[in-house]
Amino acid sequence: MESSNKILDVLYKYRFSKNLVYQLLKSRAGDLAQTVSPYLNKDELILDIGPASCTVTETLIKQGLKVFPADIENFSIVDAVLPTIYDGHKLPFKDNQFGTSLILFVLHHTPDPAEVLVEAKRVSKRILVFEDIVTSPTHKSLTAALDSLVNLEFFDQPHTNKSDQEWRSLFGELGLKVLDREYKSSMAIMRHALYFLEK
Repeated sequence: MESSNKILDVLYKYRFSKNLVYQLLKSRAGDLAQTVSPYLNKDELILDIGPASCTVTETLIKQGLKVFPADIENFSIVDAVLPTIYDGHKLPFKDNQFGTSLILFVLHHTPDPAEVLVEAKRVSKRILVFEDIVTSPTHKSLTAALDSLVNLEFFDQPHTNKSDQEWRSLFGELGLKVLDREYKSSMAIMRHALYFLEK
C-alpha cells in the first residue's frame, strides 16, 4: 500500500512497526466505537467516510454493524477492511443508500467541510460527526499542532477547525438538524464534540 503519508508508509512496511501502530490505534478505536455505537442500528447500512486506518470500522463490524468505509486513499492498516476509494468530492453511492454516515475527526482535514457534509447528507438519512472544537485562535493553533503530531501529517493539512458554534451554524446552513450532541476532552487541551444530525 502506497499513500501520500510517507511516514505511515514506512511504519506500515515493517511487520513489527505495523503491528505496534495497529495496537495503538485499536485502543483508540475501541473508545471511539464505544462513543458512537449507541447512535447506530444493526439493521441499517453505515458509511464510514474518511476512516484512515479503518480500525474504528473494524471494531464496529466486529460488534455486528454493517459498516462500509470510503476514503480518498487506502490508509487501512486492517488487511480485511479495504475502503472504497473516491475522489473526495462525489461519493459513489445512491441517494439515501445508508442509514447513517460516520465522519469521525475528518472534516478539519478537508479544505471544504461543507462539501463532505453535503455528500454525506445525500447518501444517508443521518450523520454522526465527531470533531475537534476550538475556543480561540491560540487554542486553534495548539489543536492543529497536536493534530499534526498525532496523525504524523505535517504538510498540506488545511486545519479547518471550528468552534462549537461555527460547526452548529454550518450544519444549520446545510439543512441539518442537531438531534443530540456530546462533549469530550483529551490530552488536557483538546476539546471534541459529537453531533448526531438528521436531514
